Amino acid sequence: MAELHELAGLGQTVWLDYVRRSFIQSGDLQALVDDGLTGVTSNPSIFEKAIAGSTDYDDALHRLVDAGKDAGEIYETLVLEDIQRAADLLRPVYERTGGADGYVSLEVSPELAHDTKGTIAEARHLFAALDRPNVMIKVPATPAGIPAIETLIGEGININVTLMFSVSQYQAVSEAYINGVERLAASGGDVTQVASVASFFVSRVDTAVDRALERIGETEPQGKIAIANAKVAYGLFRKTFSGPRWESLAMLGARVQRPLWASTSTKNPLYPDTLYVDNLIGPDTVNTLPPATLQAFLDHGSVAPTIEANLKEAHAQLERLSDLHVDLDAITQRLLGDGVEAFAKSFKTLMASITEKCERLRAGWQHQSATLGSYQQTVDSALAEMAENRVVKRIWAHDHTVWKPEPAEIGNRLGWLHTAELMSDNVYRIEALTEAVHSDGYTHALLLGMGGSSLAPEVFRKTFGVAEGYLDLSVLDSTDPGAVLAHAEGLDPTRTLFIVATKSGTTVETLSLFKFFYNRVGGAVGAQRAGEHFVAITDPLSPLADLASQHTFRATFLNDPNIGGRYSALSYFGLVPAALLGVDVPRLLDRALTSATACEGCVAAEDNPGAWLGAILGELATARRDKLTLIASPAIASFGNWVEQLIAESTGKEGQGILPVVGEPMGSPAVYGVDRLFVHLRLDHDETHDAALAALEGAGYPVACLHLHDPYDLGGQFFLWEMATAVAGHRLNINPFDQPNVEAAKALARQMVAEYTARGTLPSVESSALTAEALNEFLSQAQPHDYVALQAYVQPTGETDAALLALRARLRDRLRLATTVGYGPRYLHSTGQLHKGDGGHGLFIQFTCDDEQDIPIPEVAGASASSISFGVLKAAQALGDHRALLNAGRRVIRFHLGSDVIGGLRKLSEMLS
Repeated sequence: MAELHELAGLGQTVWLDYVRRSFIQSGDLQALVDDGLTGVTSNPSIFEKAIAGSTDYDDALHRLVDAGKDAGEIYETLVLEDIQRAADLLRPVYERTGGADGYVSLEVSPELAHDTKGTIAEARHLFAALDRPNVMIKVPATPAGIPAIETLIGEGININVTLMFSVSQYQAVSEAYINGVERLAASGGDVTQVASVASFFVSRVDTAVDRALERIGETEPQGKIAIANAKVAYGLFRKTFSGPRWESLAMLGARVQRPLWASTSTKNPLYPDTLYVDNLIGPDTVNTLPPATLQAFLDHGSVAPTIEANLKEAHAQLERLSDLHVDLDAITQRLLGDGVEAFAKSFKTLMASITEKCERLRAGWQHQSATLGSYQQTVDSALAEMAENRVVKRIWAHDHTVWKPEPAEIGNRLGWLHTAELMSDNVYRIEALTEAVHSDGYTHALLLGMGGSSLAPEVFRKTFGVAEGYLDLSVLDSTDPGAVLAHAEGLDPTRTLFIVATKSGTTVETLSLFKFFYNRVGGAVGAQRAGEHFVAITDPLSPLADLASQHTFRATFLNDPNIGGRYSALSYFGLVPAALLGVDVPRLLDRALTSATACEGCVAAEDNPGAWLGAILGELATARRDKLTLIASPAIASFGNWVEQLIAESTGKEGQGILPVVGEPMGSPAVYGVDRLFVHLRLDHDETHDAALAALEGAGYPVACLHLHDPYDLGGQFFLWEMATAVAGHRLNINPFDQPNVEAAKALARQMVAEYTARGTLPSVESSALTAEALNEFLSQAQPHDYVALQAYVQPTGETDAALLALRARLRDRLRLATTVGYGPRYLHSTGQLHKGDGGHGLFIQFTCDDEQDIPIPEVAGASASSISFGVLKAAQALGDHRALLNAGRRVIRFHLGSDVIGGLRKLSEMLS
């Protein structure tokens, strides 16, 4: 880590804004110290997530609960132990630097932020209890905190002044420090033994200022004010710690109170992730970085003296802000109040988490459990091997060699690791939209998207429903004319918000639906107002972003481009629709962050739920238990559809694949083959599937169970399955982030459309007769370890769902093979990759039908000219996938059901009885 030593050469030291027990015990902190890290800061939210979501503290909690300790006593015992251990690891740095560095910071209770006497008393207590010279007590820069800082410095207690946002705050803090040093000197104390840093929060300033600038339509100053503010504060630091007054103290050996840049992670995904590191480098400074930002800086940060560069420009930017009537002083004052409130809330949450965790431990509750039989040893060996090879640590370090030698479609696909944290700082953008559309009288929303853009919103709609006062959101991910018309005719376009969601901005289904509904809205409200009814979610610089600008959409959410579509549930793609439904998005993200904490690289592999589940998926797939059968409590059953895409598209390639089996009715052990692995997502107190799964366990089938307290735990499940999929990809030696075979069906569909455009007809493909002979002849090819996939290019309805379910149950019971069902073209964006990329174990039954009605697709939004209809597009996609499957050597049969879809499906079911 030469960068840390280069920074030290420029006068800046790097601390880490992170500490937890497993991070210390694993040796990870020591490794960073060996590489040049010189300090650590802590906060309650880090402890809370580690306690709630991991096993870090379970042994200690058992001991403290048995000793009769309450939550407050437990917290203090645990945190003091961690801070002492960290301080001991950093003690050599403290000694080597003569007390300049090597500090660990611990804050007083945030509930004392407005209590000077209480702050002083607790700071004294903590400093004495820690009994280490290289600890700092964090005190907030509130009006009550300022006099406490002076008193504590005067007593020789090291202080990290936190929650500073403004230059005026810094002026008061530095004055308090100097006053305190003068008091210490006057009392005969040793000023060489006291140290302090002034933590100046950076990125939060940009978040707040950008929000104010967005309201007035100003974009130029966005992303610049926080750095300008910090540079001006640094100029004041240089001025304050010079001149006769300070020189007299410096002669006694007093140390300057170094500015510490805090809140340096980038909150806006469109900004460079090292923005608040690269631009704040200079003498006598500290930058405390969260792990992700440290990793980013070590990977691609720039080391140069920048803090004093462009000072005139920094002052000019602040003046420009004033000219725009954006009151920076008012913003930073509000940030201070919000920061105190947030820290206090975090502390209360921590106390509640300790209490809840203790209750769970008493009850013997576990996040996950498994009965794997003879496969347990294989999974244990895989976990030990991953621990030895530091696999999870390397995943968090964005090391593409976990999967492949080259970084293509890996290095730019790991943003999901940090999405929950990033989105927590951008919830306000989503809330602003929700409030605005509610105020404007919207009652419904329709999401137009495919695959990763539609499946998470569908989960939120089916799991949480619609909260009172929020929009009734539906998802349209079909080109079936009947499906399109059903939504169009069931919605009032004047009161409906349309969400156009596509990562690439080029998805043909999504853009076709957009053009259709844009024209429909334009006809109802007029072309000038049509754009108000549309919101875009896409990547920066995508064609959809341009369309949104061209048609003056109400809002455009530009997602982090380093997140693949199927890993985007916790980004704008999932959270904008969730918020419109009234889902508590901060609560959902909190559960995701807890899960992420449990899956971090410092957690031992055997205790890491992501590594554990990934090892089970990967090792049992290698042992040909590759039919992952998901069984979920009814209230969260739709989550399986999201997992289906994640697993199938991530693992179905290079002749391998894990087939997710979702929505298959439960059966007796006798109807299942030897290739099954069952995973039960079980809500507390739900016994729906307990007996059936117990029978499967008794029959020797491997069964894993993931326990959820309530539906909001799905926030954690999204992250858990993403990590598990990444780990499974490692075990299978494939890249879980690309989709090499998806393009084949798309290209062939485009050929079909081109032929239609040129000739007026699609290529003809012969369908099999709807007879028992044809069906039985096709099914006679089935072998053990195969599966049957039903691909239905028909209108999705409840009646069709039931008919397909009955058919798949008959197929499974007769063949003892796993079965899946997918509506076309929806499944092309879900399981389509696996169908062409796996080992060729599928038998594919494609259904087509006659459309009762058809609808033209406009060539461009706002115009009526059309060269193709939705019916033709759907037929072309069916033909394209049929051809792609045959080209891949797959076994395919095609049944055309005519105008009686239900009758045809029932007839096939009867043939199997």
